[in-house]
Amino acid sequence: MRNNLFIASITMCILLFICLSALIQAPFTEFLFLSGNTISPSLLAYLPGGELYLHSFLLLIFILSGVTLSQLTVQYQKAEKKVSKKDRELLILHSASSISASSHDVDEFLENVLDELFFYLDAKYGFVHLIRSDADKAVLFKDIQIPAHIKKGLASIPLDHPFLVRLLELNNHSRTEAPRVLTVVPELFPEQNTDNIIVIPMIARNAVTGFFTFFLKQQLKLSEDESYVLESVGKLAGITVENIQLLEKTTKAYEELKSLERMKDEFVSNVTHELKTPLISIKGYSEIMYEGMLGDLNEKQKHGLKVIVSNSERLNRLIESLLHMNAFQFKKQHVFAPLSLADVLDNALKGLSSRIGEKGMLPTTVYEKRIHFVYGNGELLKQLFAYLIDNAVKFSPYGGRISISACEENGSMHIEVSDNGIGIPENQLSKVFERFYQVDGSMTRNYGGNGLGLYLAKNIVEVHKGSIWIERRCWY
Repeated sequence: MRNNLFIASITMCILLFICLSALIQAPFTEFLFLSGNTISPSLLAYLPGGELYLHSFLLLIFILSGVTLSQLTVQYQKAEKKVSKKDRELLILHSASSISASSHDVDEFLENVLDELFFYLDAKYGFVHLIRSDADKAVLFKDIQIPAHIKKGLASIPLDHPFLVRLLELNNHSRTEAPRVLTVVPELFPEQNTDNIIVIPMIARNAVTGFFTFFLKQQLKLSEDESYVLESVGKLAGITVENIQLLEKTTKAYEELKSLERMKDEFVSNVTHELKTPLISIKGYSEIMYEGMLGDLNEKQKHGLKVIVSNSERLNRLIESLLHMNAFQFKKQHVFAPLSLADVLDNALKGLSSRIGEKGMLPTTVYEKRIHFVYGNGELLKQLFAYLIDNAVKFSPYGGRISISACEENGSMHIEVSDNGIGIPENQLSKVFERFYQVDGSMTRNYGGNGLGLYLAKNIVEVHKGSIWIERRCWY
């Protein structure tokens, strides 16, 4: 626009300069424009329909040039004001959007938006209220340069105040009606000049959650575009405030949940440690009595003590699983050292000997002749194999088959525990390593356990930078 106006102005100036030069150089020279072969001594210009003196023609051009230039100037000024106005509207929208995107605190966000609107409207003072539906009132939240005598009466406004009733009713208007921005609020300031007060509601999910109020330095007549811009800023502010408050509530709830989780873990850890102390005594004395070290026993007494020992071992495994679960949740540091996997597997089988004997099973072990030492935690690996073997025993029929093999593959140790039990449905294979998950989750299930064995086994494998999986195979 500026370039076109500049070119037009230069063109007009050049034209005027040529015309004036012609007058100054020969103001009294008379000549005749060629009309056939006749030359007249009169200063004439031939035009269709009549004759016109040259100086009159030049004067007309001069007047028309001035009028055109004046019109172009007026149009330029109007266009410049319109562009400047659009720039301000875009600037306030951009500023509000930037503040919204980077804010995580309601106080800071509303203070920044209040500042932006304050300077955009060239206000004397302004403030923002938030509506507390639980308290049935609107509370003054932030203000800029507001006089004390006005601020005192605005600290709290009941929701049944005529102004708030009007504001809330305004929100029910459809989008095709006038923008939801108030420019006359006599109900709120009866003693003030209401011609220079503007109220911008904050809207979130079609509900008014607060409002901005500004006293302007001079009366402002808002255009429809300006009203929609201010309404958009109010909507953006309402949505942002609601999102920040939801984030704060979610964060608080998450922290409370984490605190409860820690309390639960500490409780489980304390209880399991307390349970282990008497359990060790029960198991120890039962084994001593079973071996006849405290006197001879008949077969019924031995059977009874064998049941006590077996169940105490089972209870000990459950307690150990709970202890290990807490250890992994607290990211406990585990000590690694070189060890033989064959010895670890044998110790795990020995610890389950009573349970295996009750099911009438005879495990098959297949180890390579030369198994290299591995770097790991002996206690954790023993628990790992105990979980896997116990799971195989639990879900196998009486007299079922269990096979444990160990071999070296591509520089890694591969341990396999196989059984001919009830198996796992194909659609549940990916879930068996989840905490507390059990394939048979009904209250009347035939198999015991707490759903932690395979979950802890997976954690132990991951601590050792390994991998664990389940495959369905057919036994022949």
